[in-house]
Amino acid sequence: MIQKETVDTSEMEGILSEAQRENSPVIGSFMVNGKWRLIELTVCDCYGDCVDFYCQSACEDLKEDQPIGICIHLGHFKYLFDSTVRAVESGGAQCQISLHFPDKVDRVKRRAYHRQSVPANTKVKVMFWHRGYLDKSDNTPGEVYWQGTLLNLSAGGARFEIEIEHKEHFRAGQLLGIQFTPMSYQKPLLLESHVKYTEEQSDNRYFRIGVEFLGLEAIPEGRQILDRILKVISEYETINAQ
Repeated sequence: MIQKETVDTSEMEGILSEAQRENSPVIGSFMVNGKWRLIELTVCDCYGDCVDFYCQSACEDLKEDQPIGICIHLGHFKYLFDSTVRAVESGGAQCQISLHFPDKVDRVKRRAYHRQSVPANTKVKVMFWHRGYLDKSDNTPGEVYWQGTLLNLSAGGARFEIEIEHKEHFRAGQLLGIQFTPMSYQKPLLLESHVKYTEEQSDNRYFRIGVEFLGLEAIPEGRQILDRILKVISEYETINAQ
């Protein structure tokens, strides 16, 4: 079974140092006015009770004491933790962010982020609705919600399809709320996500949407949802192997 493990904080200084040497990609996620924002980071330094990151863009939305989730891609694992901002030093198009050293860090195997197909004998309906745009556009389509079919699932996102006539309502960068019940006997999963890509099918009947989940590393409740997703992925993997 794919599970996340808790990393002893005494190991974290070494992990952060390795991430700094390897220039490992880091994603930060935080909320502004009730909507998720993503920023690309790299590890700058680790000392005492602080962890510093370089940000690849301006950080005008980040404030002191703001909660933020961190996902570090290193080797065969992703390291997840939440923290709060100690300070932000702006420098034109880039900035440096100082965070409080995390109290708890989770490690997840990167294979959990490989998409696992929904088993052939299982049909999972997905309900989803617009939550805005990553690019802060104010445009929102008139529909309240849509329904599609889940195709695959990973710890980081999902892919589903809808009828082609709804294509005009979707594009990369949109924020979507999504809800689905991965197995008939389970409780629904409710997640925030953003559209990574859209894809037409050759039959011109269906339209596929790939989404990335948001905020699972940023708050304890998000990591509880991640635990559930990892269990579902393991179940799908077992069924598909039969």
